[in-house]
Amino acid sequence: MLRAGALVLGLLAVGTAQATDAGPSRASLQSVVDSLAAEAAVLSPGSDLALAVRDARTGEYAGFSDTVPHISASSAKVFWVAAALKKAEEKKVAPLAEKVFRTSDNEASGAVIDMVGGPDAINDYLRSLEVKNTALTKWNYGKPRWATNSPKVMGNDNYFCAADAVAFLHRLAAGELLKPRPTSRLLKWMELTPREGCGGWLGTRLPAKARASLRHKAGWLPPGCCSDDARYNVLNEVGVVRLPDGGHYTVAILAARGPDWPRQAFFVERASCVLYRALSGDASLDCGEALVKQGGPAPVVIEDGGTPPDYDC
Repeated sequence: MLRAGALVLGLLAVGTAQATDAGPSRASLQSVVDSLAAEAAVLSPGSDLALAVRDARTGEYAGFSDTVPHISASSAKVFWVAAALKKAEEKKVAPLAEKVFRTSDNEASGAVIDMVGGPDAINDYLRSLEVKNTALTKWNYGKPRWATNSPKVMGNDNYFCAADAVAFLHRLAAGELLKPRPTSRLLKWMELTPREGCGGWLGTRLPAKARASLRHKAGWLPPGCCSDDARYNVLNEVGVVRLPDGGHYTVAILAARGPDWPRQAFFVERASCVLYRALSGDASLDCGEALVKQGGPAPVVIEDGGTPPDYDC
């Protein structure tokens, strides 16, 4: 049986080998995802991980626990804004959407839901897209809103899965969901989000050019935010990432329940970087290898009544 340190070094070697073999003969995208899933158990023990990615250039898809429902937090707002653009005039959606993506404004998100016709209308829109594990159950910011048509797979929490998020983003970027102008506007609004750190984990370890053009929506419910850390501690990232050759890929990295928030955040940042490295062929990209060799960031010790800075999301 491998010790944790040996396992991490072995996974590090696999990830690097896959990243250097770009082009048609490179290791499969699924093998990269599988190695990341194995890393998660070492780098962020206790975290529940789901991951999906699709290369728009080739159609290659890979996933891990990708149909397992996860609490969606604010990442689901990209679905809701798309529904609003389908229903209402762009000029009415724009002021709300800018708040949704720039600051993840919860009351603006409630107004977007209302613009579509309420939670039931949002779920009707989701069903029209044939997503199978995604629903809006409630949204109480500004006023109470409860869906009557949510399957409530996760009780009273809103949820989605990595496969649904990637399928949605792939179709959005391909212009299959909206007309050209609203498609362009929504993708542009997704560039208003943070590029690194809190709310920007998808871009933190990417090259500057990829980070600058990143289109994404994070969702997070950090420790202490909600009723039960063993259920929440949610840290999600979904997005469209541009590649140096002009192509792009869509990705969803969902993590929850991790008892050490900075380690969970590091894993999401690293997973984003490793996927970019594999799909771009940029073998020189540092995805936190030094931290991986030591088994991830040092565990955070919280004094009574204190919180680490990284919790302030």
